[in-house]
This record gives sequence, C-alpha cells and structure tokens, in this order.
Amino acid sequence: MHYLNESHILLFIVQILVLLGFARTLGVLCESVKIPALAGEILAGVMLGPTLLGRVSPELQNMLFPPSEPQYIMLETVSWLGVFFLLLASGFHVNVGHALRSGRAAILIGIVGVLFPIAVGFPVFSSFDPIYWGDAATAVSFPLFLSVAGSITAISVVARTLGDLGISKTPQASLALSACAINDIFGWLLFTVVLSLVTAHSMSVIDLGGKALLVIGFIVISIAVGAKILNFAIKRVQATSLPQPAAAQTLIVSVGLLCGAITQWMGIHAILGFFLAGTMAGSAKRVTEELRNSVSDTLHAIFVPLFFATLGLKIDFLVGLELWPTVIFCTVAILGKFVGAWIGAKLGKQSQQSSVLMGLIFIPGGAMEIVVATLAMELQLIGQTIFVAIVFSALLSSILAGPLIGIQARRIGIGKIGSDLSTKDIS
Repeated sequence: MHYLNESHILLFIVQILVLLGFARTLGVLCESVKIPALAGEILAGVMLGPTLLGRVSPELQNMLFPPSEPQYIMLETVSWLGVFFLLLASGFHVNVGHALRSGRAAILIGIVGVLFPIAVGFPVFSSFDPIYWGDAATAVSFPLFLSVAGSITAISVVARTLGDLGISKTPQASLALSACAINDIFGWLLFTVVLSLVTAHSMSVIDLGGKALLVIGFIVISIAVGAKILNFAIKRVQATSLPQPAAAQTLIVSVGLLCGAITQWMGIHAILGFFLAGTMAGSAKRVTEELRNSVSDTLHAIFVPLFFATLGLKIDFLVGLELWPTVIFCTVAILGKFVGAWIGAKLGKQSQQSSVLMGLIFIPGGAMEIVVATLAMELQLIGQTIFVAIVFSALLSSILAGPLIGIQARRIGIGKIGSDLSTKDIS
C-alpha cells in the first residue's frame, strides 16, 4: 500500500529546498555579525511559517506547507533527525575523562551551575498560572521541567565562543569546558528524571524503580566503557580497506542510532542515547578532532538547520509571545546559571575575576534549551507561550554570551592580546 504519490514527493523536495536555502543563508548572515547561526535558522522558519508568510500571503504559505498528513510526517521525520544529530554533535564537546580529571573546581562549577538555577527556578515557576501548562503537566512536572531547562548550558556555543575569542587554549577555557561537560551530563540526567515522571504516570513504584536503574546503568556503562568500545571499533574499521574517513563517520552515526534505539526502548527519549554516543566520540582517543569536525560539519550543514527552520512552521510566534513569562524565564535561566557557576567557582577557590568569567561562560542556553523545549511540547508538558519564552531565552543568552565573555576575558588579561595568565587560579 502506497501513501505517497508523485505530488507529495515533489512538494517535499521543494519544502526542503526552500527551508534549507533560507536557513543556511540567514544562518551565515547571522554568523557574519557574530550572532549564532541558530538565530538565522529559526528566523527562516518564522518567516516561512504562520508568523510572517501566513499573515502576508496565507495562500502561498498554505501551498508550500499544506496541512496534509503525509507532508507533515515527512517534514517532521527530517526535523527529528536534526534533533538527534544535533545531540550527537553536541556530545562531541564532552570529554568525560578530561572533565573528571580537571579537579574539584570543575566538578563544583558544573554541579552547582545546575542545582542553583533549579533551586531558584522551581518556586518561581510553581507560581505560574496553569494556563501555561501543557495538557500532560502537573504541579510538580511543569516547574521541575522549566527549572531543569533553565539550568542546561550549551557547551557547543561555549566552545565556539571561546574559539572565536582566541582563548580556547587557556587554562580558564579548559576549566570552563570541563565544567560545562559535567553540567551537560548532570543536566541531561535530571532531564531524564523529568521525562520519567511524565511518561511513567501509570507505572507502579517497582516498575519505575527498575526503569530508573536500567537507565542509570546504561548511562554509567556508556560513560565508563563506551569510549573504549568505540576506540576498538574505530581501530577495526580503519584497518579495513573501506574508504576513510567515510567509514569512521558511518560508524559514529551508527553508534548514535544504536544508543538512541536503546534509550527509546527503555522508555526514555532517544535524544539521551544520541547525546551519550556523542560523549563516547568526544572521549575516544581514536576519534580525532578532524573526524569529529567532519561529522559535525555535515550534520550542521543539512539536518540541524532543517530542525530549527521547521520550528517556525509549527508556531505563530506573535501569538505565543507574552512579555512576563518570557522575562521571568530569561531572568531565572540567565542569572541563575551565572550565579550558580560563580558560586561553584568560588567554592572551588577561584579568584573573583575568574569566578565571574565562569559565570558568564555558563550563560548560553542555545540549542540545548530549544531541544528540551521541543520535546516538552511533544509530551504536552508546556504550552505555546512557554515554548516561545524558552526559545527567546536561548537566543538572547547565546547572543549576549560572546561580548560579555570577551569583555571579562580582556579584563583579566587573556585572549588574543594576551594568553599568558598564570594558572594559579586553576585547581
């Protein structure tokens, strides 16, 4: 039985052509003025969706993106591939072994940087009117999700910002990236707990406990031996006559698909599996930086822009935007992460100036906040207004991070004009 005909395929090709063309063009333009590419990619969807094109020319918008189930399913599938591969590529920046060896300061910054915004955010978000809840939300799951969403730092944005500022090789940058790696792992573990609360409402306590142990066990195994297994597999692949680096790239993507399938089977979303697979690649010695970059560049050239662009097709951002929920979430997410990382750095015996730098580095929510918001919308945890607030916070924090980090880095004497700062503050 065939559900797709020639017209469906033709329109799908046109949709991909238009979305990818707009997203990549606007993404490059944003990067040229030091704004993250994801801002332009989301803007492409906003322009082509109900927010702009749907108001200016609803006939054209309906012709390009009709409310047809086959067309919607095809685009949605490509969009989810973008989510999965984004998490895979984000994990490349997480070197678990290096993070754990970075010492007490990195661990404190990473963990306190997650716990503080959650502690501050939960009572604040508990006061939100239930009209902002999704249909599946409860008085616990709604504020807990928003608190966790506001605590996650986009390590990919941090790595890119530090590289652009010329401070990626400094001791401060090494400490920051290690702390962000711990933040990501801890933050995603907490997000997994939230998912369990939402998806396991009909499970018994025993079943829920067994599921939690299964997931935690998989996470521990992935972190403990995943990189070693991937190293062995890469060595075997590279010893064959298969073309390189294509064969190694296929292996890394396949590991992502396998881990995603495992976590989805466990009842936790596949995005966790893809992220764990990325951390394996980030920690595996045989997966060189060049190989990781080649995989990441391919994914960010095609699948990731399509994911961000399709966001704008689903939501009317003018209808969803409300001032106070947006202001409150931005304040809690941005200031919460800043203060949390600052406290962690002070507890780790960093100087005042270095602690401020760590706080600023933790600000960007970037793509990670948008991914968790997208998943929360799918699970009916949040409504359209909160989704728009999270997207706005992710963009604002990512745009602010670069200039603020640059100012503080110059203030303490590191960067392109001087990277010889003493390591006495790094422990």
